[in-house]
Amino acid sequence: MGSGVSFHQHDEDDDFGIEYDGNGQGVIKRIPIEVKPRGKLGLRSVGSFGRKPKGGSLQSALSVDLENPEVEKIRKDFELYKLSVENETASMRKREQKLEIENKRMRAELQALQKTCGKLRSERDIALEAEQQALERAGTFENDRNKVQRQFKIFREAKESEIQNLLKAKRSLENKLTKISHGLLVDDLDSSSRNSIDNLGGSNPGDWWTALESEPSLGSTTQLQGSAVKGPEFAYSNMELDGPFTNVTKDDWTAAAASLAQVIPARLEVCVSKNIRLYVSAPKDVQTEVDILNKEYIPQLSKLVQEVGRVLVVVHISVEDTETIPTSNFDKAIERQVEESTIFLAFLAETTVSFTQVEYQNGYFKNPGSKPAVFCFRESTGRGVKDLHTEAKQLRQQVQQCDNTTVIDGYTTPHKGAEMAFNELLRLIKLELCTEEKTDADSGFADTEGSELCGSGLWDIHGDYEQLEAFQYAVRSSCQMGFEKYYERLNAHVSAAGPLPPLLISGGSGSGRSLLLAKWLELQQEKSGLMGSLVLYHFVDSCHSTSADPIHMIRRLTAQLFQHVTSPPSLTSDPVRLAEEFPRWLEKVSSKIQGGVILVMDSVDRFEQAEVHLKWLLDPLPVESRVIVSVHEDTCPQSWRSWPTVHLEPLSNKNVKEVLRAEATRLGSSLCPDEESRILTHCRTAATCNPLYVMQLIADVASYSSPEDRGKRLDEVLASNNCVELYMNVVESVRQQHESSHFRGVYKKLLRFLYGARNGLSELEIMTFLPDITWAIWASLYCDLVDRYIVTSRSGIIILAHDQVREAIGELYLAGNDDKCLDGVRESMIDYFSQFLRPGLVTCRVADELPWLIKQLTDKPGLQSCIANLCIFQNLYARGRSAELLGYWQFVGVDKVAMAQSYFATTKKMEEMIGQYDGLVTEARIADMYESLGQFLRDLGLLEQAITPLQRSLELRESSLDPDHPSVAQSLHHLAGLHAQWGKYATAEALYKQALEINKNALGPEHYLVAVGLDALAVLYQKQEKHDLAEPLKRRAVAMKRKSRAMRSNAGHLKAADPLQRRAVHVEELAIGADSPDLARTLNEIGVLYYLQNNQDAAESYFKRSLTMRESMLGPNHPELTQSLHNLAGLYMDRKQYSLAEPLYERALQIRMQHYPVEHPSVASVVKHLALLYKKQGQLAKAEPLYKQSVEIREKSFGANHPSVATALVNLAVLYSQQNKHDAALPLYEQAVAIYEDSLGPSHPRVAETLRNLAKLKFDLGDFETAASLYKRATEIKDSELAYSGKVPSSSSSGETVKNELGVKRPYYADNG
Repeated sequence: MGSGVSFHQHDEDDDFGIEYDGNGQGVIKRIPIEVKPRGKLGLRSVGSFGRKPKGGSLQSALSVDLENPEVEKIRKDFELYKLSVENETASMRKREQKLEIENKRMRAELQALQKTCGKLRSERDIALEAEQQALERAGTFENDRNKVQRQFKIFREAKESEIQNLLKAKRSLENKLTKISHGLLVDDLDSSSRNSIDNLGGSNPGDWWTALESEPSLGSTTQLQGSAVKGPEFAYSNMELDGPFTNVTKDDWTAAAASLAQVIPARLEVCVSKNIRLYVSAPKDVQTEVDILNKEYIPQLSKLVQEVGRVLVVVHISVEDTETIPTSNFDKAIERQVEESTIFLAFLAETTVSFTQVEYQNGYFKNPGSKPAVFCFRESTGRGVKDLHTEAKQLRQQVQQCDNTTVIDGYTTPHKGAEMAFNELLRLIKLELCTEEKTDADSGFADTEGSELCGSGLWDIHGDYEQLEAFQYAVRSSCQMGFEKYYERLNAHVSAAGPLPPLLISGGSGSGRSLLLAKWLELQQEKSGLMGSLVLYHFVDSCHSTSADPIHMIRRLTAQLFQHVTSPPSLTSDPVRLAEEFPRWLEKVSSKIQGGVILVMDSVDRFEQAEVHLKWLLDPLPVESRVIVSVHEDTCPQSWRSWPTVHLEPLSNKNVKEVLRAEATRLGSSLCPDEESRILTHCRTAATCNPLYVMQLIADVASYSSPEDRGKRLDEVLASNNCVELYMNVVESVRQQHESSHFRGVYKKLLRFLYGARNGLSELEIMTFLPDITWAIWASLYCDLVDRYIVTSRSGIIILAHDQVREAIGELYLAGNDDKCLDGVRESMIDYFSQFLRPGLVTCRVADELPWLIKQLTDKPGLQSCIANLCIFQNLYARGRSAELLGYWQFVGVDKVAMAQSYFATTKKMEEMIGQYDGLVTEARIADMYESLGQFLRDLGLLEQAITPLQRSLELRESSLDPDHPSVAQSLHHLAGLHAQWGKYATAEALYKQALEINKNALGPEHYLVAVGLDALAVLYQKQEKHDLAEPLKRRAVAMKRKSRAMRSNAGHLKAADPLQRRAVHVEELAIGADSPDLARTLNEIGVLYYLQNNQDAAESYFKRSLTMRESMLGPNHPELTQSLHNLAGLYMDRKQYSLAEPLYERALQIRMQHYPVEHPSVASVVKHLALLYKKQGQLAKAEPLYKQSVEIREKSFGANHPSVATALVNLAVLYSQQNKHDAALPLYEQAVAIYEDSLGPSHPRVAETLRNLAKLKFDLGDFETAASLYKRATEIKDSELAYSGKVPSSSSSGETVKNELGVKRPYYADNG
């Protein structure tokens, strides 16, 4: 057989397989069949009939296979498949045709949309271009508008003020002319008449006009029957306002206080030192008294002073300590120590020392009364006064001749002298601290921020004292030569219109940037009263001081802005929110104040990350705000250099000469021409022609008296080419002058400690660190250091005066071993301050210094332990130093949540110590601490962590106090605020209402805290869009806050100034003695002052004190006694305590009747007030003879036709009307009308007043037509007066209908009257 390859194959051989498989890859292959050659097979013709071939052909073979049934089945399947494919192909063609049609339609729509889109794009471009043009026009218009508005505002207010002043002056002149034309003196009219003339419709006691003021027409019979007829009364004020408060009312005082609050910042302008310095003068023979005083009594006084956050410093220079110190400037050093003291105490026996005369001269004789002085003279034993030392005898006689000092004379033993001195010191220190009277708690406005658990009270919450001292330190300098041209630039910037970027003051070291700003601020504050501007400032000391904290500065400035907001919110502790909200408050306050806000910030480049914290300076500032900043020319941020800049140039040769001469004159010295010429020749460079260099140079040279020493010293200092080199020379010179064998090295240690501290050191701290320094050594050294501008004192803290001093000390005493030596100094200070980390001992000094010192040593565990102390936390938080606290936690790597957990755990431990630490740890104080922690965490947004301490605070207060105590309401209020911030409005509403109810019941419905609760509840409703509930609460809260705003101002914002007001009394006590008639008069006037301020509790205290003093000094029947009786009775009548006022008035009347005739004004004053008191009590029968007596007194004093007589007649007629004695009242009214018309004119308000009362009387008598006519005339007079004064008259007319008593309406026409 052959193989398959022997067959000839064609392309179509596999067609069957291809068709069967259907995919071009056949699976059926033709089987090769061996075929024999035709000749050999013997094949015949196909057409041969009947014959069968002997062999088989290919076709025959295949035919046999194709007839197989399986093949037939496959063929049928193929046919079916072929048919289905053809059908599917036909349907796809139809679908393709449809899609083509749909595609054509979609393409057409797409082309249409493309055309529309292109059209819209072109329209959009046109609109954007138009919008841009509109914005540019709007910006230009807004700038023009703001400029015009500013100019128009100033113009309008000036003209309105001129018009009002002219109208007031015109009216006053007309009234005076009218009175003079009738033979009256201007002051003849009684006070009630003046008030009714000047204030129509006033709400004074007994003013009948108020009852009917809202209806200018007769109205209805119901109105006439319901309104009681009241007379003008005589008593325009319940006080006898002698002295500076004559004719001043509560309304006058409130209006003046509100006006002043708009332009005067509620902050002190006089520094109150943190220290109370007691200077003790005692020669050697009375040293025993000093030792006993220091050992037994000074600790008690120190504890008393520490309770209010201040420090008692006892200065005593013994003669033994003066033997080893330079004597060249010792008298000056003594003088400075005595002048800086608060109290001067002197012990004297038989002898004196070399400087006793200097102490007495500066402690008392030089300026008597400037400070309390106590002199203790021990009786000599065995010898008389004539045998005393001559100087001691003269001093005794000179002191005893003075009448305004405290002299303790006659004691014989040192213990007795020390005890008597202590008693007097205790009284004086209490007066200085103002701890004898507690009026803040009574007023309900006591500052509860901060707790006494962790130390003394906060003496300076906002840092205003430090800033004020920094300002005054710069102002005291006499170097301001060449500043006039800079003043012009500053004034031009402030007065320019429109929003302006900050003005940049740049200059080098010692160029006088701070001095320029301080001097300009001093001038600006003098003008601010006229311009109405609010001036704020901030001076930065060194880059490590607390004043270099930008967040603390922003918080302090925000607090000052809040003083000009009606309802300011509480200051947040969140640094981010403070920085974000400050520009908005600046804009809000500046838009309210006429002259805008002027903000001056000095040396802000010393801030850490100044550009970050002051980035709001790069944004557009408010239109009414002007910002001025000063920076060093080398450290100025790049983004600030585009601002308008004033660069301080070096002093000219002429200016250097003027500075030299001015400083030499101030120092009591002078330079010879040669010395002056040498200095001027040397001062040619920028480094030597700045104010600091020149002032330092002349101060050092002037300290040498002899020409030879001065010339030699001048050669040495002229070798210095800049301020740092000059300071290095001066510092070394002072060291050489004061360092002795036993004092060696102490001077360097002192300067190292001052260098290493953050805010300097107090004198007591210096003497603790350096026990070798005595008061004698310190007095001499301190005097030289201050005179050479090396150190200065701020609030009793000794600090380095300039950054150049710090750099010079670093070069001299810390170079080479900088880290090791400085770290040792700081470790010593850390050990010292760490001993105060316990309740009752942590002061502001500890909280300021200790964490910072630990941070400088990078002791993270120690720092974390320090700031976790609750006393440190509470002290920093209460003073608004939360940003600093958070910075410490960030430094140790602890997040806010872990910080909250740490504080809560520490507070929990402290709660377990209740009753310990000498009873300082109580439940109430622990509750305060929990509340402070909760508020702190809430401010930071840690609401989940804040709710636990706030809830615990509430639980402790409810358990330790009455559940209805205001402190419980305070906790509820804070919890409600937390829930409101959290969005839990239902819970917050319930807590607010509960707190509000407690405050209403405990404090009264009109208390300020009630207004705060209403305001918070209204805000809560507004957040829920419940405006119908929020609006009435908001209006009521605003009304209550406005009513108590003046009282809040005195009790809250100006609380720090209140001790200075009371010190006026203390100074007078020291000047004229403890009890005297003059002091009693002053006490009475201060009582009147408090009465005008609505502080009735304080007023009552002063009135009682004045009354007691007058009784003891003048006797029970002296005429001056009646003033105190009268004012105390008036206060009780104002409180509606009539039973207390009545005996006082009766006693005052009895005394005055004994000393004055019946017609005397003093008698008339008591008569009218007592009559009014009886009338208010309803004792009309007792009041009637007094009113009759008033008429008789005035007829005798002024004549029968005087307006004062008419006023008395009206009051008597009103009394008769209230007694239904109409027939007796009618002729009195008619007589009064006739007198008023004849003396004051027919259109005077007094005429209208009396006509109204007469109309009411006629109405009661049934004469309705006459009543209507009289009422119409009275209304016309009033309307004309209102129109004259610029007020809008009532819309009611005299043609309104009038109801009769039966309720039937009948028309009433004006022409029928």
